[in-house]
Amino acid sequence: MRKTALFALAAVCLAAVAGLAAERPRVGPPPVRVESPTLRPSEAHVWVPGFWKWKDVNYEWVEGRWVKAKKGREWVPGTWEQVGSRWVWKPGKWQKAGAGAPKPAKAKKKK
Repeated sequence: MRKTALFALAAVCLAAVAGLAAERPRVGPPPVRVESPTLRPSEAHVWVPGFWKWKDVNYEWVEGRWVKAKKGREWVPGTWEQVGSRWVWKPGKWQKAGAGAPKPAKAKKKK
């Protein structure tokens, strides 16, 4: 019984570590693709550019799209940032219009 419980615990820990590694690649994304947006559906729409998404063991391109703008907000695209030996995706977000570019993330020290 005790061996079975230890084996189950080890399997859960291994799966958690494998999942974490899959979410934070060691290789940076390819260059952003140049997109040609389709005709703007209306003045109320803004273009959200495409981006590279990490899936399993590879990057996968997610195409840009038109979305309805949020009143008083502007879209800030997501970015990939290198943190130590890993790459972390910071998703795009809506911010107050005229707030300017978001402050760059502080560099994290390697341990």
